[in-house]
Amino acid sequence: MPAEPQVVQNVEARRIRREGVAGPLFVESSTPHDAPGWNVARDADGSCVFFDRDEGRLCAIHRDAGADALPSACRHFPRKILRDRRGTFISLSHFCPTAAAMLLARDPLQLVEAHPPLRLSEPVEGLDASDALPPLVRPGVLSDLEGYSAWEQASVATFSRADLSYEGALDLVAAATEHVRDWRPGDGTLFERVHAAFRDARHEMGADAHAHSRAIDTVLGLCAGRVGGDTARLEDVARCEEIWQERVAPAFPRFDVAMKNYLAARAFANWIAYQGRGLRSIVEWLRTCAALVRHHASLRALDSGSAPDPADFVEAVRMSDLLLLHVIDTQAFAWRVASLEGPDPR
Repeated sequence: MPAEPQVVQNVEARRIRREGVAGPLFVESSTPHDAPGWNVARDADGSCVFFDRDEGRLCAIHRDAGADALPSACRHFPRKILRDRRGTFISLSHFCPTAAAMLLARDPLQLVEAHPPLRLSEPVEGLDASDALPPLVRPGVLSDLEGYSAWEQASVATFSRADLSYEGALDLVAAATEHVRDWRPGDGTLFERVHAAFRDARHEMGADAHAHSRAIDTVLGLCAGRVGGDTARLEDVARCEEIWQERVAPAFPRFDVAMKNYLAARAFANWIAYQGRGLRSIVEWLRTCAALVRHHASLRALDSGSAPDPADFVEAVRMSDLLLLHVIDTQAFAWRVASLEGPDPR
């Protein structure tokens, strides 16, 4: 975990240290510009040296100096922040166990106003698209923010539908998106097209038989050489597909609402909207999110020899967001799937 120089100075000045830790609290690292930097050290168990397991499982820096004294990455976690001309939007990384467990709740999905402590005081970090053009509908065609907001909200609403499985909801979002991509200036407003598309689309028209394997291939390519341990087990694709069919798929309907909650969370305030070349790229992002949860749930079933339980689902989501939000570069993801959008207009 990187630590800014002022964090190191503050910790040293206040002599913040977890009881029982005798070694260095920070280790030198290099920054992208080859300037000297610091990372928070780990103890013999691999835990952060400031994590006080015996005193309330608290961070010693947070406890002794407050949230504003934390390294930026710690202060923002598990928040994933997007800022554009509409305002500031917060989604959560479900690598956080608490956030992942919340997906199992069956309360209706809704977008809510963020209040402290979820809403941080300035400065906040994330993707700042305040000065960017609105997201692309397709290459060469910009949306307007009202139209894009309508697409985002309609996608989230689709994942709250009780009459659709998570796969059906995902396929309906894909089918509606194709209708929206056909929009041209002069056809009425984009806002109107979005509402008509989601009203009239049929989920069968959005089915994609190759989506799962394509998504795993994409993540494999983006993670090559960058991960280890359990997160590197993406290559077990064929065996996981067998386990999915035999053991996981029959039991997975019990997690259908949780899966739709997860996909709604990844649809909201996602960065691919501004990093990609159109709405298809966002749909591919959502298909990739679903594919990774399915893959990791199958891995856990392979290891345990039994169908997944709620703890397995939570861990599958955690491993998926670890890869998607903390390992791979989302801009690299957008570049990799750009060919799905079709050629740029000439």
